[in-house]
Amino acid sequence: MITKKELQKIYEWAKQTDFPLKKAPTAEGYSNKDIYISWLKGAGKKVFIRKKIMTKEVADIFLKDEIIFATFSTFESGTILNPHRDPDVYPCRYKRIQLPLRIPNRNHCFMIWDNKKILWKEGVAQVYPVMDVTHEGYNLSTKPMEFVMIDVKLDTIVENETYSQ
Repeated sequence: MITKKELQKIYEWAKQTDFPLKKAPTAEGYSNKDIYISWLKGAGKKVFIRKKIMTKEVADIFLKDEIIFATFSTFESGTILNPHRDPDVYPCRYKRIQLPLRIPNRNHCFMIWDNKKILWKEGVAQVYPVMDVTHEGYNLSTKPMEFVMIDVKLDTIVENETYSQ
């Protein structure tokens, strides 16, 4: 289980953290602009946690077995993520917790999920089975928007989970 309190701890920590960024590897046509990320927990043959930039409490949350992968992501102004489904890249099915850190303008920063416009609110996590539904994302504001994205095993309970199917 991922609790609301744990997500709040991650949010508070991430809002104050200066993340080392690198250009995200993305598929051609995925986005009209580069996306920059900072891996927080890596998956695969060698699992790692970026403990150097975390508090012990936050690192302990990311060490939970339910969390497969986590990253900080920033989307520059004018970024459009074209319609897509996220790839099946882990040995198990997953869903994604989107934790918005900075949403410069709620009316100009949104996603289209199952043909519905979804607005983000800073600090309010939303959970989506991103492998299963075509979705797209927009930052039509004049400033960057930032998220912590946490991929968890599909059967993980996320306290107060809200998402559309």
